[in-house]
Amino acid sequence: MRKVEYKKPTKLNYLFLIIKTVFSLSYLKFRAKNFAYWIINHVYPIKQAKIGKNVSIHPTAIFRQGSNIEIGSHSLINHNCTFQAGKLSAKIRLGNYVHLGPNVSIVAFNHAFDRTDIPTKLQDYYDADVIIEDDVWIGAGAIILPGVTIGKGCIIAAGAVVNKSVPEFSIVAGVPARLIKKRV
Repeated sequence: MRKVEYKKPTKLNYLFLIIKTVFSLSYLKFRAKNFAYWIINHVYPIKQAKIGKNVSIHPTAIFRQGSNIEIGSHSLINHNCTFQAGKLSAKIRLGNYVHLGPNVSIVAFNHAFDRTDIPTKLQDYYDADVIIEDDVWIGAGAIILPGVTIGKGCIIAAGAVVNKSVPEFSIVAGVPARLIKKRV
């Protein structure tokens, strides 16, 4: 290992680097792509989605196939949540008073893998609705998979992978998610 002498840049040098970066062509190109991505994955799909009253959606949430997404009133969609409704018709439906922690993913489709002579990437998709009923709390980083219904009043623990429907007023956790206890 070799000793390296590091000379910290002055504040003036840092300022110069920032100005040089902000006014560069590559930075402006990056910002334009970033803006287009935000419009395509956030603004336009949310405009297509059916959204109830007093819903709070963080600007970093991503919606795909917005016309297949419904969100009930008084719900909260935290930062970096991803909604991927079905490629054709599968819907994602959230009831009233649903709140999602950060980084929750809800997916209503999956790749087919029936044939071994065709790469999975080139095969069709399976679609299935995801229904989340009223008063559900989904913890940070949870993943909700296609065909799942989460009953009224459920709590989904952080990091859980929900691959089967959950009866109302249940608390589930784990990978795959399992019943921990009932709320009532």
